[in-house]
Amino acid sequence: MVADLSLSTIPPSKPHSHTVIFLHENKNFARSAVNRMHEATDGDWQSIIQNYASTRWVFPQAPTGEPLIPSLQSISTGIQHAAHRGEPNWWNNQQGQDPDAARRESDMLPGLRERIKELEKVITNEVNLLGGRWERVILAGIGHGAGMAMATIISLGIPSEEHATNTNTSSERKKPQPLGGFVGISCEMPLHETPSAARRLLFPDSDALPDKEKSNDVWKKTPVLLQYFVNGGQEYLDKGRALRDMLVANGVEDVCWREYEDGRMFMNSPRGVEDVKEFFGDKMDLRPNY
Repeated sequence: MVADLSLSTIPPSKPHSHTVIFLHENKNFARSAVNRMHEATDGDWQSIIQNYASTRWVFPQAPTGEPLIPSLQSISTGIQHAAHRGEPNWWNNQQGQDPDAARRESDMLPGLRERIKELEKVITNEVNLLGGRWERVILAGIGHGAGMAMATIISLGIPSEEHATNTNTSSERKKPQPLGGFVGISCEMPLHETPSAARRLLFPDSDALPDKEKSNDVWKKTPVLLQYFVNGGQEYLDKGRALRDMLVANGVEDVCWREYEDGRMFMNSPRGVEDVKEFFGDKMDLRPNY
């Protein structure tokens, strides 16, 4: 059974039309990402959250291995979150000093598979709230969170073991469709293989499925916006450009690339926020509705 990730949420103040699922960076908490999303403003000093009153914002919390403090809701902001202790990580970095790359990757895979299934559950729940409209869900993140989100899109729709062995259950539900968009800020991927190779590593059992079950164009047809920063250094920029080029070379149909002078630790303000607004408008016809 797939576990439930704890969530910090900001409910819409107008009728719910879209959902943004945003993944925080490693060694941080969802509530910190909430605060930073409020701090990054556009040219009119409005945060990206303030721009979209009909949008529900969901901030999944990476596990820490420590017990939760009970869920709380802020009376002033409406933000609901569970407090955590420990150091959250989307994937296991404890083997970072291991010189054996294959062993490092092998140690990482079980946790990655678990997180992907948990995030797929979050996405599916939001799609259900929107009446099955996959194109009204936006997946986003920063740093390792962005990489975790991208890995989830790449894997989205791979049938589970239950689906492969029992086609008469609810797993025959409508297959995942392309999402409204993906926004990756300083995206740091957990695996550096091509998307097809990453899918085989993450879910090797999928190779045994019929070809019609293997096919999945969700990650190819979901529009992508990548934001990187010059002050992150040349190696950092080169990794970002390599990711961009790999996505294009592997069939992602719509990849937007933006560079800024500064802002590596979070969204550039105001240009980065304005670019996200433009991306939402161009790709999803999602316009500011204060």
